[in-house]
Amino acid sequence: MKRLIYFVILILALSACKDDVLRTGASVLPEQDAIVVNVDTFSLASSLQLADYIYSSPDSMLLGECDSRFGTIHADILTQLACPEGYKYEEGAQLDSVCLFIMYKTWFGDGKSPMSLKVYEMDKETFYYTNLYRSDIDVSEYWSGEDSTQISERNKILVASEPTDSSSAGGYYIRIKAKDSFAKRFFMIRDFSSQENYSEQFKGIYITSEFGSSVMLNVSEVSLAVFYHFTYSRLGKDTTVYNEKWFYANSEIRSVNSISYSNTDFHRLLSEQDSVCYVVSPANLSTRLSIPMLDMSSDIRKNIGEKRPYVNMAKLQVDVLNVYTGQTSQKTSDDWAQPADNMMLIKESAAERFFKDKELPQDTCAIISPLITGTDSLGNTTHFYTYDLKTLLTRQLRQTEETDTLHMLLLPVSVEYSSTSSTTTVSAVHPLQTITATTVRSAADKANPMTLEVVYSGF
Repeated sequence: MKRLIYFVILILALSACKDDVLRTGASVLPEQDAIVVNVDTFSLASSLQLADYIYSSPDSMLLGECDSRFGTIHADILTQLACPEGYKYEEGAQLDSVCLFIMYKTWFGDGKSPMSLKVYEMDKETFYYTNLYRSDIDVSEYWSGEDSTQISERNKILVASEPTDSSSAGGYYIRIKAKDSFAKRFFMIRDFSSQENYSEQFKGIYITSEFGSSVMLNVSEVSLAVFYHFTYSRLGKDTTVYNEKWFYANSEIRSVNSISYSNTDFHRLLSEQDSVCYVVSPANLSTRLSIPMLDMSSDIRKNIGEKRPYVNMAKLQVDVLNVYTGQTSQKTSDDWAQPADNMMLIKESAAERFFKDKELPQDTCAIISPLITGTDSLGNTTHFYTYDLKTLLTRQLRQTEETDTLHMLLLPVSVEYSSTSSTTTVSAVHPLQTITATTVRSAADKANPMTLEVVYSGF
């Protein structure tokens, strides 16, 4: 028992001496070698920006037209078909019909509103696989506008929620039968030696909607099927075989989503940026966040002098408002456009290069955050994105040429991942191709202005 009492007394004595020892150690260091640690809070600015286009590399494509409070979005599809290299029709093959199939899994807007589709053959130019194409593509460079290029005899009228062609577990199919003149010409294409040769013979198809501004299809697959038959002799008897050959718009070729906006009241939206800003995809609107680097550098230098700056912590939270939590069946056209699942914060100067060169996010340039759901101090549900800026700001502060203001953009993205047995990493980042509308709290919000608390040190 006495040993236990002596042990407790020793621990208390050592604890009492701990601060004195630390102070003594610090006091013997030369002043120029001492580590300075401080905390400052900086106000940010936010502003609404027009985003005229994205680089189109869709794994799914929009088709149709839909109104919302951000304007009217219209989306068309231009796509090549993959060449079945080395394929040959059987000897004596005879054509039955050619049909285009468009598969969609979901839609945005009013699924009971009718829409009309027209399909044309691209008759001027084709795409090149090594090129990137923007969503504000000039359709007239690829299609002449001649009615004679229409693939079918008439428009296809459909209602998204009530498909009349076919459905499966994977989604709904729209079937458009080609007119005889197109079917015969397409069936006569027999050079399947390479994609380049095939694309010169058949440049691609252009799909557009003619009326209806209430629904947008989320198209997952476009394909064209040739139905034919041939006869061969077996055991002295003629046998007829009915066959089909499918041509797909897949990852081996270029598909481009042509996207345009109209009736966007940008001045009205600008008037709201004292309280909220918006990020709308695909393209259309983005939010710029401005970080006062010159003020930050000046304040930090006052505290650390000539020491090398290091940002230990700088977490930015972007609050998301107006998240729909009601019943799906009660959604309005505005409710259909909900916040993006992933939002990237990227230097404005690097945004064009990032997507054009297919870069991956680095915390010195671009940071991705998923949409996070949390709870505030009153128990209310909150939604936000959060970004760790310590590495980015450290590098920025150490640059020889000081930047007055660092402008960064909030951009919605789709993210691809690759996994090993122990880690999961980002393998690709694309501009978001689906319809989303994210309302974020403005940095100028009077009740809760956006600030950045920075913990930094100098040594």
